[in-house]
Amino acid sequence: MTVFDADGIAAQRDAAYYELFTDWRRDTDFFATVARRIGGPILELGCGTGRITIPIAQAGIDIDGIDIAPERLRIARQAAERLSPTTPVRFFPADIRKFSLDNTYRLALFPYRVLQELTTTTDKIDCLRCVHDHLDRGGFVLVDNYCPSVAYLATDPDSCTTTSEKHGPAGEHIRRTQRVISRNHADQTQQLEVVYDITDPDGTTEHLVIPYQTSYIFRLELEHLLARYGFTMTEIWGGYEFQDFGTDPPGELIVLAQRVDRSS
Repeated sequence: MTVFDADGIAAQRDAAYYELFTDWRRDTDFFATVARRIGGPILELGCGTGRITIPIAQAGIDIDGIDIAPERLRIARQAAERLSPTTPVRFFPADIRKFSLDNTYRLALFPYRVLQELTTTTDKIDCLRCVHDHLDRGGFVLVDNYCPSVAYLATDPDSCTTTSEKHGPAGEHIRRTQRVISRNHADQTQQLEVVYDITDPDGTTEHLVIPYQTSYIFRLELEHLLARYGFTMTEIWGGYEFQDFGTDPPGELIVLAQRVDRSS
């Protein structure tokens, strides 16, 4: 499993700025709508700072979130502490490949590309086996991946750099750059890095580099991977407005699949 290789101040900064630099996604309503439709309890894998978890809990739906990053979980728990004590949300530190919780769930969520942070087939299978074991009979799993564009994957990685700038909570100026360093088409992975250049109001500067790796999964490949561990695809969408898959390529690859027990 490969996730952000961040610790110390890099992990703190990345967690603190995570929601600041993901406000463009506009996917919260999509996940909340699916959550209300299927009902709880819900398990969110790779919950991070609670960006998706908290709004679902505020809708009165029981939800647990797991993540391997302690700094992101710390922010999620702080957000939960500001809610009503009756808000049905819990956060746990856990590796999504091998976890054991005291609950089973009606729905498991892989929000914004979490499954793609697992870069080997073995890791993905271990994760899906664990999810299957934690779902109720007839439960569902929702996987949100990006839909790979062959044209994009063929481009020079040097042309795939994006930069955005924001101001942080203490008035600091933050320049965040994401770069694709290389691609390995044989194992369908991308090697990337996130760079934070931070200038505080007093002129102090920080330069933080966080390497990470992701995988990419094509539509039929994802369908077969889910089927291998007892899930049947029921719906597929190409974006957060529930648009049909393939109408706006490359778009998103969002799959809803149901647990099917072979003995039934």
